[in-house]
Amino acid sequence: MSLRSLFTTGLLAAGALAAPPGYGNTVTVTVTEKASCSASVSPTSHSTSTSTTNHGNTHSPWHYPGHSSSSTKTSISSKASTSASSASKTSATSSATSPTSSAKSSSVVPVTTTTSSLATTAATTTILATATATNYGLNDAAKAAGKLWFGTALDVPGTGEAQDPYYIAEFDNIHDFGEATPANIMKYEFTEPEAGVFNYTGAEEFFTAAAGKAVRCHNLIWSSELPTFITNPTVNWTNATLTAALRRHVTTLVEHFGDRCYSWDVVNEAFSDNPAGAYAANIWYDTIGPAYVVEAFQAATDAVRANNLAVKLYYNDYNIEFLGNKSYAAQALVKDLHNRNIQIDGVGLESHFIAGETPSKAAQQANMEAFTALGVDVVVTELDVRLNLPPTVATEAQQVVDYYNTVAACVAVPRCVGIVVWDFDDTYSWIPGTFPGQGYGDLFLQPNGANTPLVRKAPYDGVLEALTGAPEAL
Repeated sequence: MSLRSLFTTGLLAAGALAAPPGYGNTVTVTVTEKASCSASVSPTSHSTSTSTTNHGNTHSPWHYPGHSSSSTKTSISSKASTSASSASKTSATSSATSPTSSAKSSSVVPVTTTTSSLATTAATTTILATATATNYGLNDAAKAAGKLWFGTALDVPGTGEAQDPYYIAEFDNIHDFGEATPANIMKYEFTEPEAGVFNYTGAEEFFTAAAGKAVRCHNLIWSSELPTFITNPTVNWTNATLTAALRRHVTTLVEHFGDRCYSWDVVNEAFSDNPAGAYAANIWYDTIGPAYVVEAFQAATDAVRANNLAVKLYYNDYNIEFLGNKSYAAQALVKDLHNRNIQIDGVGLESHFIAGETPSKAAQQANMEAFTALGVDVVVTELDVRLNLPPTVATEAQQVVDYYNTVAACVAVPRCVGIVVWDFDDTYSWIPGTFPGQGYGDLFLQPNGANTPLVRKAPYDGVLEALTGAPEAL
């Protein structure tokens, strides 16, 4: 495996298309992984059951860095703790006007990470990569391949991302990112914190940050990140009263944001892994039954039609990236909604994977084609590939292959209209707080912590090769 693109980019918005210093030479970067056990927010827990198929046990829980989910299970044993906590940050010391690069020919860049006071040092590993020139970025390549965009989720507002000039400079790099997904701020507890009282302040801040990009609005109805008036009502919910609350929330948000949203994830993660394809138990299902999904899509459809909107409506889930009972259940949902003349335009394939357990390109392509044959689009909505820590040359090589296969599958399917990574910088990754001992799952890292230059990691080139149709080098 050729690991080519691990070089320090600094402010990539200013220099993403130029070959880095030392182009063509091997750059050695020493990565010291540290552990963080802190969680600064009060999360919701979300279980993931072990799958018997060849992929990562994945889900979309609370996405803030540092979150520890005690109910999350994974089939990969934890080998070390991780460094992605951004609990202690340094202030920015560099101007956001000129790029920097510390990746020099034959140079060694010592790497440190910001951690909490609970951090402990784990093993050190050395990652070798050869930097290469990039004629264009990921979004440019995606559009050249016939896709609408290559995008990323981000947590703005709510974390230090918006205050990190290096992070924001790369997010603003339209050559790499043409789409943005709000990781948390448009979810129920933030947009309707009290019954009938809507708060758009955080969402508007997100739209300001995402100016010039398409936005996949995420999400309307989910089992987590709900306000207390839903989870702990003063009067117990009935089918009728909770359905009315659901419809009010969906209708109000679809109408308010209108076509500022490219799409809405109307319902998120309705299906279980145990047994796969059954409806998951949650406040909506337990009170309304499976009809809650139909009610949510009907309310969204009514709002779209009443207001003559172009916004697309999606179902979004994990462990539906390969053919199996859970993906078959999602296919059945698409058919059912179509039969009811209810709008559904696409299916979001979350694609949170573990290196070495990711479905093959062929398996992902066949699954995408099974959905698109039903007359809907698909989007890779939350892509990341996590490693056991510390990373090694071998595991990072596998990570590149896994990223390549997912993106190449989308490229091969005309109605796979885009790819979104679930954040792009390890500093702000949700992975370490949810899967202790795993991390290093994103396309970039900040060797010296938050508010310092970014390093473009090897999977970046794997993604670019997939988008441009180049064979993955071995």
